[in-house]
Amino acid sequence: MRDAEPLLLSRLCDRGAFVQPTSQVITRTRTGYHTQSYVEHLRRSRKLASALSKWGVQVEDRVATLMWNTGWHFECYHAVSCMGACLHTLNLRLSAADLSYIISHAQDRLIFVDAILLDLLSKVDASSLASIELFVCIGEDAEPGRWAQTTDPSKTLDYEDFLASGSEDFEWPVVPDSCTMGLCYTSGTTGRPKGASYSQRSTYLHTLMIVGVDQLAISGAEVVMPFVPMFHVLSWGIPFALLMTGATAVFTSNFTDPGSMLQTMVDWKVQVSSGVPTVWQGLRAQIQQQGLEPLKPKIWLRRLICGGSAPPAEMMRWYLDELGVEFVQVWGMTETNPLGSIARRVSKIKDLEKSVEESFTNVTKAGLPCPGLQFRIAQSDDLSKDVARGAAGELLVKGPWIIHEYYQVKAPDKFFQGWLITGDVAKIDEEGAIIISDRSKDVIKSGGEWISSIDMENAVAAMPGIAMAAVVGVPHPRWDERPVAVVTLEPAAGDKELLERVHKHLAHTFAKFQLPDDVLVWNAIPLTSTGKIDKKVIRAMLEEQKYILPSLRGSKL
Repeated sequence: MRDAEPLLLSRLCDRGAFVQPTSQVITRTRTGYHTQSYVEHLRRSRKLASALSKWGVQVEDRVATLMWNTGWHFECYHAVSCMGACLHTLNLRLSAADLSYIISHAQDRLIFVDAILLDLLSKVDASSLASIELFVCIGEDAEPGRWAQTTDPSKTLDYEDFLASGSEDFEWPVVPDSCTMGLCYTSGTTGRPKGASYSQRSTYLHTLMIVGVDQLAISGAEVVMPFVPMFHVLSWGIPFALLMTGATAVFTSNFTDPGSMLQTMVDWKVQVSSGVPTVWQGLRAQIQQQGLEPLKPKIWLRRLICGGSAPPAEMMRWYLDELGVEFVQVWGMTETNPLGSIARRVSKIKDLEKSVEESFTNVTKAGLPCPGLQFRIAQSDDLSKDVARGAAGELLVKGPWIIHEYYQVKAPDKFFQGWLITGDVAKIDEEGAIIISDRSKDVIKSGGEWISSIDMENAVAAMPGIAMAAVVGVPHPRWDERPVAVVTLEPAAGDKELLERVHKHLAHTFAKFQLPDDVLVWNAIPLTSTGKIDKKVIRAMLEEQKYILPSLRGSKL
């Protein structure tokens, strides 16, 4: 039969070792770096799959990982997904209560855990761990047995001992490409975390899509450091692209501070990396602290892939002007497995005719829809109707790697006639690019008019002396809500007349009624488990502090 060959990850993931057997997989350790070739990686991945099969793991059984970005996590990605089981990456930044719920809900059979995360695992409710059949511990710094026993000794094995029980001659089984290969839970910012499950077919297609030249353009000739956690939406799918291309893979493990990150980039001549805006803000500050000019010859970066929230245009332009580094802005969600749109500065013929200044506006958007996906901008009060081209509304998406239901949870309010309701307020411009205005739950409505918190916080963050900015709506008896900016300052920056300076800076692009009523200076801005600004927590903190808008202080209202 034509087109009968299943779309299986095993057909992609072995390719890197086949075409580039000597390409390297590098993991940072406490004492330096652990390196191995792709062909050695493949040998170990097959042994791991064999060991899992001998243990009794079958198609779609959930195998959990509680691990940092490492070569051993890379082996789990390869082995678990290619043998037809389901890779369930546990988010180590979630609370013990959320982890307890997730482990129980997913019905995980085994958990692979880094030695340095055993203490976190010990905080998970014992009843949730009771059904786990085996804990496999990865020794610190790649040393077998280098871990402290905090789990049930009767069902705990060292990673290398478990690996030794498998055979490198294991052959990947042929499974239906509709079977579940991955399970990721949302961060639980609203209610219980919900699981998004991905099929072999959907991740296969997503992997082929993201390496396209107008998408992430990951090449086998590059050195790539996926800084997005491998426990977060499968690290945006980048590990599978690396396995397919054989690109040199660099993993930072738990050494995620800006100084360690920069040093790793320099040591291995990293050309491509991925992360949320706060990561790249921190890296820029580190470069400036150590000295831009002496570092320039040592930094080989070409592209930074940025998502999670809209990056400040000023920051992206700094990287382009000072280091020649192009930003690729991506938009997606756990539910979109994960990339839905991608923005590059030059992706059309007409972009070649533009100046850098003109073409740079392309990367300030959420970008063009990824090939294979469909988008709609619907009326918020009637999702069956679209808004006019260029108008803002509810962003809906569907396609071959977009989920249409959550794992064993009913959530009809998240889906509409086959479309995923993203929760984003957006519009599509004349270029066909998606522009995200706000999250529907974060948009500020004042006096019947919408104010984009995203646009405002990016503008505030671009001001000298501002390290990070968040904008939230605070209830007002007359105007419904008024915007308030919460900022952190760079070292030595002062807050004298800060509100006036913010108003003056914003007056060029915002109407007078849109300007924030107040600017609050905090030591830190709360972030979610995935590194995004957590506006839910900010609003809760303001409520707990009984914050009152300046215009209402002393009022009887």
